[in-house]
Amino acid sequence: DRAGAGRSGDAAAPHPGREGHGGRLCTRWRRNMEDAVASWISSSPTGPLSARVLYFALPFTAALVATAALTPAVRAFARAVGLIARPTSDRWHARPTALLGGIAVYGGFIVGAALPLAQAPGGEAFRTEWAGIVAAATLMFLVGLVDDKVRLRPATKMIFQGIAAAIVISCGVVYPVTPWFVLNVLLTFFWFLALTNALNLLDNMDGVAIGVAGIAALFLAGAFAWEGAWTLTGICLALAGAAAGFLPYNFHRASIFMGDSGSLFVGALLASLGAAYPGAASASIVSVLFIPAAIVILPILDTTLVTIARTLAGRPISVGGRDHTSHRLAALGLTERGVAILLYAVSTCGGLVAVLLRGAPPDLALPVGSIFVAGLLIFTAYLGRLHTYEPWERPAGRVTLLVSNLLHKRRAFELVLDLILFAAAYQLAFLLRWDGALPADQAALFERTLAVAVVAKAAAFGLLGVYRGAWHQLAMADVHRLARGTLLGGILTVGLVRLLEPAAAISWGAYALDAILAGLLVVGARTSFQSLELVRHSLDRTGKRALIYGAGRTAGLLINEIIANRALGIRPVGFVDDDPDKHGRRINGYRILGDGRDLRRLVETYRVSALVLCSRKLSPVAVEELKRCCDALGIELLKFNLELQLLPAPERGAGGQLRAGHA
Repeated sequence: DRAGAGRSGDAAAPHPGREGHGGRLCTRWRRNMEDAVASWISSSPTGPLSARVLYFALPFTAALVATAALTPAVRAFARAVGLIARPTSDRWHARPTALLGGIAVYGGFIVGAALPLAQAPGGEAFRTEWAGIVAAATLMFLVGLVDDKVRLRPATKMIFQGIAAAIVISCGVVYPVTPWFVLNVLLTFFWFLALTNALNLLDNMDGVAIGVAGIAALFLAGAFAWEGAWTLTGICLALAGAAAGFLPYNFHRASIFMGDSGSLFVGALLASLGAAYPGAASASIVSVLFIPAAIVILPILDTTLVTIARTLAGRPISVGGRDHTSHRLAALGLTERGVAILLYAVSTCGGLVAVLLRGAPPDLALPVGSIFVAGLLIFTAYLGRLHTYEPWERPAGRVTLLVSNLLHKRRAFELVLDLILFAAAYQLAFLLRWDGALPADQAALFERTLAVAVVAKAAAFGLLGVYRGAWHQLAMADVHRLARGTLLGGILTVGLVRLLEPAAAISWGAYALDAILAGLLVVGARTSFQSLELVRHSLDRTGKRALIYGAGRTAGLLINEIIANRALGIRPVGFVDDDPDKHGRRINGYRILGDGRDLRRLVETYRVSALVLCSRKLSPVAVEELKRCCDALGIELLKFNLELQLLPAPERGAGGQLRAGHA
């Protein structure tokens, strides 16, 4: 570098390898974030720092205080007039709970939102966009209020939701996803209806919907602040403050529910604010699409899961049930508070992804967003296995059976997921090879060959039988098959690119990175189910706490069977093994705690109620001694057998024919 610094024109020329693969990409990302922060500071409302803090603190604080003060009065009123949610078989709550909490949320929001509208610079307080957002949300609040009292039909609520969406669109709020205005209007209409109903469906467990909405509002406030949309920032902060003021009354055990008046209002407000995100100021069209969607990803995820699951079961989507994301997480062994906190964490992760996309270079937004979507698909598919419908809820009718068969094609899901990962790996490889600044010829080559690279890898996987394995049960043979498929896919990719682009300058480093990244991503996706199973088992608090005697080769098989088969009712706490060299080691995450002499201490320390024999080296005398020891300790003694049995040949009658009953 010192030698090159003295050459004319060379000192400022960037060297592709000077910062290492990805070094300049990270530098561009950091600079984008720094520029965004500098722009935010320079364009924020004028005045001293104390005035700026007050400008942003007032909407949140006023909404929080107003909602917290209104909620007890609304709760007392709901109880007085008999607007109470009674426990039913398809609802989660177990005791009568007051409704109408949406009145307090709406009232607190209006108090907080009045301040940014009144303080809007340049007399912009009466812009039609803001008026349309508040008017549409108010309409949905009134519709929900009526529904809390008289139970409107789903079709009636859908009509009013369409009217509210029309109000928002007619006031100039259009989600700028595509270059075509008419298509954007249709997408905005669908976005409004989908997200409004999504938050209504998410309101199924104490504290979940209002907490997730508050987190989403905070991240939306940050997104609008970065774009210089200060009044919309204040509106988002007012919604976040109203959510914070209501949450203590709605968290487990809730003393009041939002009801449809609150969930429809908050859902409509989030949908309108998401559609109002100023896309022209963002880095790329991918960021325009992903930033609002990532911030409100949890309601979208829950609605998608419930829609697919109920469609497969032949159940109406509008009918309530215990098959939501929160209910499935509770089935893992989480408490209601734990479910709410976990969903808050997922919502926060979506907001952080939106922040990263806002600061990412335009060409990095697509692979980051693709990997994020792939992770959500895997998580959703896993949650989909945690609930089974009763036999009378299974598909009925030709149309339902057709949809069920289409959605049950797990190979189609696997292929779609791989295509997303292949595309993300290919673009990341080019970005890392060229440090995030693709030369014009390489950018053009990438665009022309992306489809070729994706199809080549999918074809290689198909030829080597990757799609004939059990996707969610990855064995070492499957890993080898994936490695061979990735290698063959990389070779096919290079060969096809050479064939179709003979004059192009090909970077071998980019294609080596492509193969490595593709292999890592597909292996990670296929091991995700097993990782989630381990998490589920660690959270499960049901079953007998058991020690496993013997840490040999079959110990791992036993652990896998216990994790996969909840019907066994076993919760392993660790291993016991007489080989002192093994003590302290782990098998599938469980420690070897001691030997047979420590059995009494381990049973008392870990509150064990069963001992599982998993050793074939114990003599009959040792087994009898263990029986007496377990009997003295008051615990059960179980034995794990792994053996092959030769079944007798079928009986044959005269003439060599199989006897009846054996055919």
